[in-house]
Amino acid sequence: RDSGVMKSSLVSRVLVVLVVSLILARQQPCLAQQTDFQSWSMITATASLDAEKKFFVYAEVQPRVGDNISRLERLLMRPALGYNLNKNVALYLGYAWTPTFMDAHYDGDFRNENRIWQQVLIKHTDFGIDWQHRIRQEQRIIEDASGPSNRTRYLLRGSYGLADDKSFGVTGYNEIFVTENSTHRGPKGGFDRDRFFAGPYMVSGPARYEVGYLGEYARHFGSGSRMINALLVSANFNF
Repeated sequence: RDSGVMKSSLVSRVLVVLVVSLILARQQPCLAQQTDFQSWSMITATASLDAEKKFFVYAEVQPRVGDNISRLERLLMRPALGYNLNKNVALYLGYAWTPTFMDAHYDGDFRNENRIWQQVLIKHTDFGIDWQHRIRQEQRIIEDASGPSNRTRYLLRGSYGLADDKSFGVTGYNEIFVTENSTHRGPKGGFDRDRFFAGPYMVSGPARYEVGYLGEYARHFGSGSRMINALLVSANFNF
């Protein structure tokens, strides 16, 4: 019971911080906004390491093709180790290599980035909807930036099954990103981006497939804001 109260309190605090930061960011004068149409693909895999399914490994590969689906903009490779506290709460510790091959203006500016990340994933079911709360901390080491950039991310996902066995249905999520500190030639502190997704899902064996619309409103290192409209196709395997 005390554990449930603590989890609820943690989620509530993070939500308040992120929502306030987003409101403040929206009140700032907007620079020129760019719009881009992209294609995002994501493959993830989770595999248990022991019979009790307490420890697991996680891996993710995610190429993003931008400039109206003509050039590779970013690649994400994100492995991690995880531990299930119980059937509803999991902890992650991981590394990510996330280079950009093009800047926001598609001038061909390759920039390397490495990240260390920590994550809490909380699952529960209410009102017939399967909910997920994902709280992630990232320490971003970006080429040519004056120092590490620390970022907090909060994602809320809801999935509603249209079949009795929930083998297919609809899902959607919203994720808010807040950068905690400013760096020279790197991210500025405050609101970073808001990402949202909606589409159908299908479960077949160990895999869950999703396809749908992804939108992202983002600030880009002081060069103005950008709105991305993307088709996201994902395959998530659980072993």
